[in-house]
Amino acid sequence: MLLQKLITALTITAISAVSFMIQNASAEDEKRKVNPEADKAYEHVIAPILASRCTGCHGPNKAKGKMRLHTKDEIQKSKTIVGGKTEESTLIERIMLPDDDEDVMPPEDKDRLSAEQKKIINWWIAEGASFDKKISELNVPDDIGAIIAGLVYSKPGAITKAFNLPELAQPADPGAVGAIDKAGVLIMQLAQDTKYLSANAINIAKSFNDAQVKLLVPVKSHLTWLDVSRSGITDQSASDVGQLSMLTKLHLENTSITDQMLQHVGKLSNLEYLNVYGTKVTDAGLEHLKGLKKLKKLYVWQTGITEAGANKLKEAIPGLDINMGWKEPKKEDKPEEPKKE
Repeated sequence: MLLQKLITALTITAISAVSFMIQNASAEDEKRKVNPEADKAYEHVIAPILASRCTGCHGPNKAKGKMRLHTKDEIQKSKTIVGGKTEESTLIERIMLPDDDEDVMPPEDKDRLSAEQKKIINWWIAEGASFDKKISELNVPDDIGAIIAGLVYSKPGAITKAFNLPELAQPADPGAVGAIDKAGVLIMQLAQDTKYLSANAINIAKSFNDAQVKLLVPVKSHLTWLDVSRSGITDQSASDVGQLSMLTKLHLENTSITDQMLQHVGKLSNLEYLNVYGTKVTDAGLEHLKGLKKLKKLYVWQTGITEAGANKLKEAIPGLDINMGWKEPKKEDKPEEPKKE
């Protein structure tokens, strides 16, 4: 079940970090060779590999498949590693897939694990996946010892996050979150140390409709990213969407919405990203968005919006990037070839 959820979630369009920023601490320990006698297998060998190849999608700022791999607690919670049993460890299954397999981790647009890194992770799990033992306390075959001898370690920089909304004192109502999850919507914390939530209806897009949008209203103070693209929502849910006042990112592409929806979206003063690609919105609908002074990205390809309408909105919101999609370049007039006599 976990693997199925992971595979499903990996199909979700990668979310750009508009509201979160990851920064490395300026001070880092000096790089040095790994010391098998003093250094721990997880902290000094495995954690740096996961940090460089895995935690971008499965870390503090993103949790594809509801899985995070940046701390001991999160790894254990993910249940993707079974100490001493590589054949039962989902992580091994995924990293060992062929590079052209659509389910391989990391995916093709990310830096792949090297053969040595795969071998090291396999070894660590086979040895029990200890988070506390030193390298020297484990059985280290010659080939693994040779790889470790060539490793250089430096303490990863501290990760901090800046969020453009005030942090919440209390988490969302568990009953309300449970109802959303039961409906099939992927709902999760946006990051480990925040109570804000993201919700994505990709799993049930064909059946998700206006009635189900009402499930989101009870968590309106916590929901900041929402993706209901390709779903069955219409303008009937416009007033409910307009209540989700903490939204910073909203996907409405490939739905049946019109300018009536934009009338209510225009009330979402925290909105930074909006996608209405493939909908029936027009220039008239853009008039309702002029008050969204935080809006940075707007996607309007294959809609009724014209360049004139887009430019008018840009004047009202300085710095706004409006993506109108691909356009066929104009054909340049070619000089007439001289006639052959």
